[in-house]
Amino acid sequence: MYLYWKERLPFHQTFDHYVWQKIIDFLALVEQNFFLKAQLGETESIESFINLAKINGYNFTPEALAWFVVTRKQIWDLFDTAQKMPSLKEKLLASKNPQQFIKIAINHGYQFSVDELAWLLIEVKGSPEIVSINNSVGEILTVSNYGRIEIGYWIWLAEDWGIVPPFCHLNKPGNPINQNIRNPFLLDQCFLPKSYFNQRLISVA
Repeated sequence: MYLYWKERLPFHQTFDHYVWQKIIDFLALVEQNFFLKAQLGETESIESFINLAKINGYNFTPEALAWFVVTRKQIWDLFDTAQKMPSLKEKLLASKNPQQFIKIAINHGYQFSVDELAWLLIEVKGSPEIVSINNSVGEILTVSNYGRIEIGYWIWLAEDWGIVPPFCHLNKPGNPINQNIRNPFLLDQCFLPKSYFNQRLISVA
């Protein structure tokens, strides 16, 4: 029903990060619970999916779930298309700010907001499956692919814009307490990804 929801969703109506995170948390629970995953596999409609989530303590609407799925697919499809179209990739990577990036995406038929892009990239950066650690000369010591998508480019670009927080221990300003809430170095705006502690650092003899 992706195309149905893509056309039906009122893009002027915004859902917030709380709803986004709630759906992510439910899907994470599903991955950890074999019985729940089997139940989910037997659902035949979005309504039964929503009902199963509600039984397990996660309450969200069909519209919210559809927004979550459609938005994520739009972003991933853009990244996938950019890999196949070097000219589009070059244009996106040359964006001076996230608004320009979003405008290019819209011109190519992909609809999402700056916040939604940031939420997805922060989620990926913080996942156990990927982290980029730079050595003293700027070389990447770990892979930057997420599935078949080269995600590192987009994370680095979003970090440069300031919509994806850096690691806490990098370039920390002297007095971060008296800063506004968008400051990426505040404690709730920066983190060490789960995967940071599981990396094999390359040692040079």
